[in-house]
Amino acid sequence: MTNNTTNQNTTTNFFDSNIDTETIKRTQNYRAPVDVYETEGAFRVIADMPGTSSEKIAISVEDNMLTIDAEVLDRYAAFGKLRHQEYGVGDFHRSFRIGDGIDADCITASYRDGVLELTLPKSQALKPRKIDIKAA
Repeated sequence: MTNNTTNQNTTTNFFDSNIDTETIKRTQNYRAPVDVYETEGAFRVIADMPGTSSEKIAISVEDNMLTIDAEVLDRYAAFGKLRHQEYGVGDFHRSFRIGDGIDADCITASYRDGVLELTLPKSQALKPRKIDIKAA
């Protein structure tokens, strides 16, 4: 009995100088993954946004829509001619509808080690409060 199965080579040759490729920054936006936490007084949004800087992040609130945009520079362009790419380089974008229960004027943000942290304080109407009972 003869085995007609052929062994397919799945190895890619990145180092063949006869292959002509060009480095191109992709124009796509990535959806930054986020976690949202709630405390008694605020919501906290943690967003992974590697490859950007605090100067390249824009955060805005308009008509109860919180929008985060971050530009990522093509930090690999100076490395030379691209031979193989599995990691995409692109900008980040995320939008969230926020209710009237957020004090939009007091939102704060910080960026460190590729992670953006936003604190969205609750307005007084949303914060829990204790109601005292008066004796009659």
